[in-house]
Amino acid sequence: MVRGPLVTLVVVALVAPAAASAQADTISVRGSSTGFGRVLAIGDFKPARNPTYAAAVRAYGEPASERSRSGGSACIVNWPRLGVRIAFANFGGGSACERDLGRSQSARAYGDEWCTKRGLRAGARLSRLRRLYPRASRHGRSWWLVTGVSLIGTGHRYPVLAASVRNRRVRSFRVWIGAAGD
Repeated sequence: MVRGPLVTLVVVALVAPAAASAQADTISVRGSSTGFGRVLAIGDFKPARNPTYAAAVRAYGEPASERSRSGGSACIVNWPRLGVRIAFANFGGGSACERDLGRSQSARAYGDEWCTKRGLRAGARLSRLRRLYPRASRHGRSWWLVTGVSLIGTGHRYPVLAASVRNRRVRSFRVWIGAAGD
């Protein structure tokens, strides 16, 4: 009988894409108590390796919109189909909307498919956030999940990863990349 291997092949074919897509919308960061934190991945975009606008386009495809701000030193790029908005910056001359010049500063991931490496999903209850991130601290509507210490100025804490919470539910995630400098 050939049924056994065929059934196994069909099960693998059905499970493999689900596993791949589950990883595609994961946010991975590393905090630090002595220095800057790092954003390792926002889905397929890996700003710790290559923080450029061009790398984000390779990861996500062409954006739905881009908007130049602050005389060209900032560029807000949106992929609404994926639920990602990234602010790119270039403080050294040239437009941040030029794909090889714009470097990621911050990002917002919104939509139910996004989750953190610890398994906190957009849409989750505040109680789950507090269970997965017992050291999280509230700052208005934002909960700082993972922090770093800025080495610029007096050395203040900042959120490498934060969750926006409304009505006791996680609505979106924000990350601070800071690849263009201060």
